[in-house]
Amino acid sequence: MGKNAEYIHRVMEYVQENVPVTKAILADRKEVCGAFLQSVQGKSFEKILLFGIGSSYNAGLMVKPLLEAVLQLEVLVASPAMYEQLCRSRRFDNALLIAASQSGKSAATIQVVKELKAQGAFVVGLTGNLASPLAQESSAAVDIHCGEEKSSVMTKGVLATAMMMAVIGLEYGLVSGRLSEEAYGKIMADFDGIAGHMQENLTLAKKWCAENLEDWSRYRSFSLIGNADSTGVTLEIALKVMESIFLPSDSFEVEEYLHGPHLLLSRKQAALFSLDSSGMDHEKLSRIHAFLREKNAPSYQITQEGEPGFTKDSLCIRSVKNGLLDFAEFLPVLQIWSISLWEYFDRQGMDDCQMPGDLSGALATKVK
Repeated sequence: MGKNAEYIHRVMEYVQENVPVTKAILADRKEVCGAFLQSVQGKSFEKILLFGIGSSYNAGLMVKPLLEAVLQLEVLVASPAMYEQLCRSRRFDNALLIAASQSGKSAATIQVVKELKAQGAFVVGLTGNLASPLAQESSAAVDIHCGEEKSSVMTKGVLATAMMMAVIGLEYGLVSGRLSEEAYGKIMADFDGIAGHMQENLTLAKKWCAENLEDWSRYRSFSLIGNADSTGVTLEIALKVMESIFLPSDSFEVEEYLHGPHLLLSRKQAALFSLDSSGMDHEKLSRIHAFLREKNAPSYQITQEGEPGFTKDSLCIRSVKNGLLDFAEFLPVLQIWSISLWEYFDRQGMDDCQMPGDLSGALATKVK
C-alpha cells in the first residue's frame, strides 16, 4: 500500500460517482435550472461566454461544440487571464455568462463577473456553494449538483460542471425557441443513454488499466490527441496526469500532433493516447494508431467503434455515437486511466517528489 493510498482511493470513488451524479443532473435539470429560467424569461442573448479556471475552463471547452451547434450562437470559452483580450473586440452587454467555480471563491473569476455584470451581461454563477461570493455576485446562481468533493484533484466536479453548462444552455434554448422540442428530446435521450452505460465503460476501463499499468509506468511523458471537439477532455486529462504523478503530459488536436510532437515517440519513453470518436476524424485517428502499432511505437487508443471490450493497446467503449456529447463518454474513462496510473505509482513508491509548495497562496487566488 502506498503512502497516499487512502487519498487516491477517495479520488477514485469520486470518479465512480460520475454515474449517479450524471443521472441526478439529468433527472433534476428542470428543478436545478428553475430560478435561472425564470430570470431569463423574455431575454434574447447574442452570445454565450463560458468562464472558469483550470478544470472549469476545460469543462467549458468540452461543452462549446454542443452549444454552438444546437443554439447557433457564438460560444466563447475564457479564463480571467483572457478577459482583457476578449474585450478588445467584443461587448458583453447582451451576453449570457456562465461562470464556474466549484468553491465559489475564485478571486479572479469573481472580479471578472463583477465587471461583466456592470457591462450588462446576465451572469450565471455555477458553483457547489450557493452561499459563496460568486453566487452572491451573480444574476442567478445554479448548483453544480455533484455534492461534496474533498480533493484538490477535481474529478466528478469536472463532468458535473460540463453537464450543468450543457443543461443550462439547452434549457435556455428550449424556452427561448432556439431549440426545438424534437432536437432537445434527442439530445436528452442520448445523454440518458450515456449515463446508462457509463458504469459498464468504467468497469471495462479498470480492467484495461490493470492489464497495462506496469508497461505504462515505464513512460516518462504522455501525449493525448483527439479531434478538435475533444480538446477540453484531452487538456483536462493531461492536467490530471501532471497533478498526480508529476510527469509531463500534453494535449493536441490530431493535425497538430502530426507536425512535430509525434517525434517524441522515437525515444520510447513517451506514449500516445488517442480518443477515437466515431464522428469527426475517426478514419484519421484509427489509421494513425494502426500505423504506429505496426512500427511498434507506444500507441494506445480509446475508441467508440466495435463491440465493447479491450485488447492490449485498444479499449472500445459503449457509445451513443453523438460526437457533440463525446466528452461525457470519454472523460470518466480517462479519469479511471489517470487515477489508476497514480495509484500504481504510489503503490510502487515512484512518486516520491519534493513539491515547491502551493502557488495559489503566493497569488491569493481565493477570497474568504
